[in-house]
Amino acid sequence: MKTSRVLVVAMVSLIWHVSGGVAEDPEVSRVMVLQESLVPNTRSFARWEGTVSQPLASLTLCYRLKIYHYRPEVTLFSYINNKSEKIRTDHNRRGMQVLVASQGQRLNTDIVTPLMTWAAFCIALSTGTQPEVFFNGEKWQEQYVCTRCLTVQNGESHRDEDEDDVRPEEAIFDSVASSTSTVLMEPGGTIVLGQDQDAPADAYDATQSFSGAVTDVNVWSRQLSDQEMMNITSCRTRGHGDVLDWNTAVFEIGDDSSQREEPVNETCDIFPQPYFMFQDKLQFSSAARLCKAFGGELATPMDAAEQEVVYSLAQRSSHVCTQGGGALMWLGITDEDTEGSWRYFNNQEPVQYLNWAQGQPNGQRIENCAVIKGETFQGRWVDQSCRKSFKVCTLCRVPMPVFLRFRGICDSTLYDDRFVLEGTKNQKPYFRGYYRSHIYYTDDNRWRLQNIMVNDTYAQMEDDGSLDFPVGRHLWKFSHGFCGEKKRVPQSLTLTQCAKNEEFTCDDGTCIHINQVCDRRVQCPDMSDELDCSTVVRPKGYQPTLPPPSIVNTALPVYLNLTLSSFASIDAINNRFTVELLVRMIWKDQRLQFKHLRSDRQLNIILPTEAENIWVPIVDFLNAENNQHTVVDADCKITIKRLGEPLGDNIENSKEARIYQGLENYIRISRKYTIVFQCSFDFFYYPFNTDYCSMIFRINKNTHNYVTLERYGGGIRYEARDNLAEYAIGGIRMSRLVTEEPYSGLETLIQMKHLYTTQMVTIFIPTTLINIISFTTFLFKWFDFQNRIMVSLTALLVLSTLFSQISDTLPKTSYFKLIDVWFFISIVFAFLTIITHTIVEFNHHYGSSTDLSFSKSSSPSSFPMKVLPASDASGSRGPPIKPKHPHARPMFINKVAYIMIMTTYVLFFCVFWGVAFTKVVEENGKKFDIQDSEVTGYPE
Repeated sequence: MKTSRVLVVAMVSLIWHVSGGVAEDPEVSRVMVLQESLVPNTRSFARWEGTVSQPLASLTLCYRLKIYHYRPEVTLFSYINNKSEKIRTDHNRRGMQVLVASQGQRLNTDIVTPLMTWAAFCIALSTGTQPEVFFNGEKWQEQYVCTRCLTVQNGESHRDEDEDDVRPEEAIFDSVASSTSTVLMEPGGTIVLGQDQDAPADAYDATQSFSGAVTDVNVWSRQLSDQEMMNITSCRTRGHGDVLDWNTAVFEIGDDSSQREEPVNETCDIFPQPYFMFQDKLQFSSAARLCKAFGGELATPMDAAEQEVVYSLAQRSSHVCTQGGGALMWLGITDEDTEGSWRYFNNQEPVQYLNWAQGQPNGQRIENCAVIKGETFQGRWVDQSCRKSFKVCTLCRVPMPVFLRFRGICDSTLYDDRFVLEGTKNQKPYFRGYYRSHIYYTDDNRWRLQNIMVNDTYAQMEDDGSLDFPVGRHLWKFSHGFCGEKKRVPQSLTLTQCAKNEEFTCDDGTCIHINQVCDRRVQCPDMSDELDCSTVVRPKGYQPTLPPPSIVNTALPVYLNLTLSSFASIDAINNRFTVELLVRMIWKDQRLQFKHLRSDRQLNIILPTEAENIWVPIVDFLNAENNQHTVVDADCKITIKRLGEPLGDNIENSKEARIYQGLENYIRISRKYTIVFQCSFDFFYYPFNTDYCSMIFRINKNTHNYVTLERYGGGIRYEARDNLAEYAIGGIRMSRLVTEEPYSGLETLIQMKHLYTTQMVTIFIPTTLINIISFTTFLFKWFDFQNRIMVSLTALLVLSTLFSQISDTLPKTSYFKLIDVWFFISIVFAFLTIITHTIVEFNHHYGSSTDLSFSKSSSPSSFPMKVLPASDASGSRGPPIKPKHPHARPMFINKVAYIMIMTTYVLFFCVFWGVAFTKVVEENGKKFDIQDSEVTGYPE
């Protein structure tokens, strides 16, 4: 609504300017130009030669002014009496102030008087009351928001809170000492325009001088009504003061001042026309980009009234833009998408007002743009080809006045970093700086940034083949050393109207939102938003070999987190194991700054080429083969976790960027490694052994006084997707590495449980069965030595062969292993069985044939009987004596040996498996709890 209202007022004003009645006999007014040289001095003033005839308890001061350059204080009106009591009005970038010393009043307003635009003020003063201020037809109040004046300048308030040039003693508006005087102006006081009087008509301060034009300065001896002041400040009436009447007042002017007459309607143009004509002939797309770079769009009339205004403006440049009724200017419409459906180029909305010439449009698919033509066409519209070969002048609708920032200016005492588009010079736009410089097109066809206060202090824009305008990003060569560079070394500067802290300036001057910079999507028409997307900003003197200082003056913590994706192999024979390990390290470097950070860490990538120039912790894998350590290469992924808020915009940087402190944001590096670690496996309980292997990580290049290695959470995570043949991973735990060396490290302990199922099937069950087979020979006939010995020898041979084969696959150790004991005892028992059979056979005596028959029969009737003498038989009546078995000894040996061997074997079997399974249960009972609650580093 506010912008529309300004536009309507400007259009009405323009129509009034070009209407016949006013143009024939315009009312004129005296205009005083102060400080024509534009250089601050004390020779620029206008002193009123009249006097105040009577004491004034109330008064009203009104004037219109146009400021050329700001100063720390811009004093326009200054009154002082013999008591050094002042009435003063100041206009600077902090706002307009009114000082009434006799009343102890200093009124600070937030009305910022714009550069190069006429502005009207009325100030009503009365003893005992606060001053009343009217500005451009509206009354100022606290927290005042002007609804008819300039509303938006570059997307930011025109009032700048970071102004360095405002003097501290003036910026802090302390209350003035109170007074009991009932008089505001006394006879004998002096009034001066353009300077602050520290004594009557004397003691001026050049830094408070006024640079600009002033007209219709009037003073009344009463407080005007609100309606009167509203009429005067909106130029409905001019007014004539009864104390000081501008039309009749006589002024003494200084050497750097002049006066002339100008039409009142021009000095009353307090709402500038929202149009600017570029007299360069451009093709359609370039013209559209140019208007966008100045914060506007190609002008297109919305109705018949605006058509008249736009045509009148275009006609003023007809001597440059066209000949013989040709095209005056481009219109911001096109039917390129759909033939015959004309839409606005900037928003693709349908065109509501059309002013086609007869028979137009007639270009069909060939002519998809439109122009305004002059002479016989009288501003009617004609369709025109959009091809590059057709070039036409450009009228832009822009928020006037156009305010721009000059980014990359590191010393604002030499050149301004804020400019306003004032008009044209050499048929090119002319830019006036706020304080001390201007940008203009020279007679030798070069753009120049010139310091108006110091001779031969300038910079010239390099011709880079783009549009011949300084708006956007270009290289400039300075006539002197500037920003740490030698003279004539090209430096990047950006003249932009993009909103501070919110928008990014493309190289061609167009604007996109700051969050769209370096987002991997091209938004700038010239694709410059995806150029120079480096993330790291290194300060001068940064040394990547030195570790960053810690935030709390202790050692810098580097947080280590591992993901063990798999065990590629566990080679117990050669005492090594191979792992695939994802190593992540997290730290802060408060020396650095970062640009363009996103909430998604995956988008905040530091390229390896950048990482080579910053400090990155190097961690050694201490017990790895070949002295491996972490590296920074193309396989690394280095990202930034954004946790802090961006810093304020620094206009000394040519490119806008969201800058983040390294103090608040973490650097994270991750890389996958395949590492062979050494480990001393303990095979005593093999194959029921559980081994504990370590992975040792240590920072060797910096002692623990400077860098410490800390774990994040548990420090390691095992994804446990392996299907290992011989081992099962029971648990993994990370802890502090304790050594005598002054380096910080972490040790990861891995519990590796040997899988014994295979050995049970291939070793223990077969050997047990073979032993049983060997023991079954005791069930053969004790005298069947041939079969018994054959089976026993075969069992011993099989056990020996099996032991020999398996021993080749086992690690060579200087100590007995449990499996060695098993084989040794198994062989011993087989050997004892054979020895037993041999002893039995040894004690088995073979005699006569009777013995042979005996040996084939076990019945008592077959036993040989001894015949006694008859005397012995008759003399005894007891039972007959049974003769001793001839093979009692071998049978006894066989039986006793069998019982002893079997009993010993069963005891051994129980003891062996008791020891083995006790060890297994004991190792299974150990817990490797990872304390994830001990979280350090950033949460993710």
